[in-house]
Amino acid sequence: MILYEQYRRGSFRVVACSPGLGIKPGMPLAEATALGGAHLEEHDPSADRAALAQLAAWCEQFSPIVGLEEPDNLLLDVTGLGPFFGGEHILAEQIVRAFRGRGLAIQLAIADTIGAAWAVAHYAKKVSDTFSVVPPDKTNEALANLPIAALRLADETIEILSELGIEQIAQLMALPRDALASRFDPQLLIRLNQASGLVPEAIVSHRPTPEFTAHAQLEYPTANREALDHILTQLTAQITHSLLERQQGIIQLECQFQCEAGSSIQIRVGLFRASADPKHLLELTRTKIDRLALPAPIAAAKLSVLTSAPLISWQPSLFDDQSQREGRLQTALLVDRLASRLGRQSVVRAVPQPDAQPEFAFRYEPLTGVVPKRSQRSGVRSREAGIRSHSALRTPHSPAHPLIRSPAHILPRPLRLEPEPIPLEVLSVVPSGPPFQFHWQGRWHRIAQTWGPERIQTGWWRGRYVQRDYYRVETEDGLRFWLFRDLKTGQWHLHGEFS
Repeated sequence: MILYEQYRRGSFRVVACSPGLGIKPGMPLAEATALGGAHLEEHDPSADRAALAQLAAWCEQFSPIVGLEEPDNLLLDVTGLGPFFGGEHILAEQIVRAFRGRGLAIQLAIADTIGAAWAVAHYAKKVSDTFSVVPPDKTNEALANLPIAALRLADETIEILSELGIEQIAQLMALPRDALASRFDPQLLIRLNQASGLVPEAIVSHRPTPEFTAHAQLEYPTANREALDHILTQLTAQITHSLLERQQGIIQLECQFQCEAGSSIQIRVGLFRASADPKHLLELTRTKIDRLALPAPIAAAKLSVLTSAPLISWQPSLFDDQSQREGRLQTALLVDRLASRLGRQSVVRAVPQPDAQPEFAFRYEPLTGVVPKRSQRSGVRSREAGIRSHSALRTPHSPAHPLIRSPAHILPRPLRLEPEPIPLEVLSVVPSGPPFQFHWQGRWHRIAQTWGPERIQTGWWRGRYVQRDYYRVETEDGLRFWLFRDLKTGQWHLHGEFS
């Protein structure tokens, strides 16, 4: 499989790919597809980060502090944890085995610094196929024979060093540090000192400590649903009371059940708009819990507010019409219920994208549980585990036919596009002119007015070269459509309909 993304207007490149295809990240998509034998998937950075965050939460069974380094790295603080697992080698084996149980292949390294763990995980020749453990105080020896790229430097810095004949970290370590600081980007010396342990580097936890939590420890573990519902009701009332005191509402709520056997169950509830209504929150949480199969009796329960926001308040007027306000509230409640029942990824909105080709001019993003960026704190760690998871141009033309009119009163784009452009049989006055009539849904539609053409094309570097002339047409029946002619094949298509 090949993951690709747009990195320049109309141009695509490979982000990641399955091994064995002879394809490398950064390769132009047109070159990669020419090799054949690959399944293409458009890269979705937000979905990748959400999946990486879920893995980070799952890795908290191995470390209390887990950080993210996009696009495909996890950083774990394992300081002093080796003896609890029988040694760092056994800890590394358990982590690798757990990832394999989830169907994921990883490369893991444990070292004294974040930079060393990252470098060894990505570039070192390992005794094991999946992990390496750098002995304490052997960091410089482990880094010496690795390439300069292992220091997480900018491509420009790596190219300059390569031109000077500096290919390995050992060569860089032999140079005076003052000379490096005065002749190269400051990031070079910082990364080198971080990797060797001269400058501390902290792991930033992938999520901050929840501001609002409520916890209940059961005297006797139970699997009784009514008892669990009663506990959940108490915890929700407790947490919403704290929120209301600060005029805050919940955007993302996490419910965690600790089972008697030692395992845990986590569910998350995302909301379209901040709410501190315990009845509504209970309804959303119950919808998810009712579909859970409890592996063992529950010994403890915890509610955590992952994201909160100020509650929305309105100042009523003397003759205020509450119907509009009530409509907005009911819409938010409906979105929350649908997302809770169908899943967050099933309730989405379309977001415009800067792309001339209509098929790629939008993307979908979830409506609920949108998490804003937040600052996080962290301390300095001494033993780190680095995990590498494998996871158009638009040219309007001047009117060239007497049927063409100004489109001032017509929407520039139809609100509804066909999933795929529908081939049409079209008659036109001249081969390259506007359409005169077209056949669709079993009958001929005669066109009364035409606006266009508007040329939409993509650059040759995009791979599949697209060049189309679009027309907005109105039939004698008053129907309005968006048609285009493929300039490469001459075939007409129906792409949308104006409502």
